[in-house]
Amino acid sequence: MSKLILGVDGGGTKSALALFDESGKCINFSTCGTLNHECMPGSFEELETVLPDMVLNVLKRSGAEIDDLAYSVFGIAGADTKGQHKVIADIILKAGIEKFKLYNDAFLGVAAGCPSGVGICAINGTGSTMAALDYKGNPFQLGGMGLFTDDCGGSTWYGEQVIGTVYNALFKKARPTMLTDLFFEHAGFTVKEEYLEELLDKLDSTEIFISDFNRMVFEAASKGDETAMDILRRSAEHYAGGIAHLATDMDFPSDKPLQVVYAGSVFVREKVRILPELIEKRVGEMLDGRSIEFFMLDTPPAAGAVLWAAREAGFNITLEKIKEGLPK
Repeated sequence: MSKLILGVDGGGTKSALALFDESGKCINFSTCGTLNHECMPGSFEELETVLPDMVLNVLKRSGAEIDDLAYSVFGIAGADTKGQHKVIADIILKAGIEKFKLYNDAFLGVAAGCPSGVGICAINGTGSTMAALDYKGNPFQLGGMGLFTDDCGGSTWYGEQVIGTVYNALFKKARPTMLTDLFFEHAGFTVKEEYLEELLDKLDSTEIFISDFNRMVFEAASKGDETAMDILRRSAEHYAGGIAHLATDMDFPSDKPLQVVYAGSVFVREKVRILPELIEKRVGEMLDGRSIEFFMLDTPPAAGAVLWAAREAGFNITLEKIKEGLPK
């Protein structure tokens, strides 16, 4: 069998593995649950079982073995620090894969979504992360550590904002908001004095999840709710500030267009476009006079992993060819 390359996009909610041959043909594309150790009850110990199993299953279904892999690229959410990188890299090595590179999954968006292959990826999915690859090939990541990096994005963060906002409106004389009615309707609450205990019970039993309330922010904002708009303004400031910092602190010459790609389920699937509009306006203010191009990722991030793997393996495969072999 021809030598193969493997691209892995390990997200906080779902993951994708793409196996290609040297001609650019997709041999197998598989999806699975999270490959982020932070989202696994068993943390790294669970990842040590799940990740090798997923890779071996993809190879087995394709009639291939580990030795058939010319190169692999892993983009894994939760690979935020040097220590986390080392643990995950050791897991990959234990699986028998020797030729690979490991990135945080945010970097895959740059390769898959920036036409130049150079730029910034802003992820808004289960969590929030920003990553950049500059013209010298330098990588840098912002965020991805929740409270420690004050991440104001990701479906869980928006859900938390809804829960806190509703509590303030009910019990702290905060500004009334339509988020209260949306929250009670979605969760099936009727008695405000007892809803918090019922909410905790439903969360403990996994009947509902905090991220379930994410959509309410965008729905309320689209109807002019100022409280919801404040949440989105805070989120926009978070993303715009990170993008502006990366643009000025790294090698992104001002005479070249800055390319920024949005990725993650909240950005890509959300039909209400208020947040991107707020981000783009604020970035324009912070980088006054700069030419900035914004893109929405329109292909699986795994395409970026496959492209990098192809380059490392010396395979002459274009991003367009890779896109043709992947599901839309």
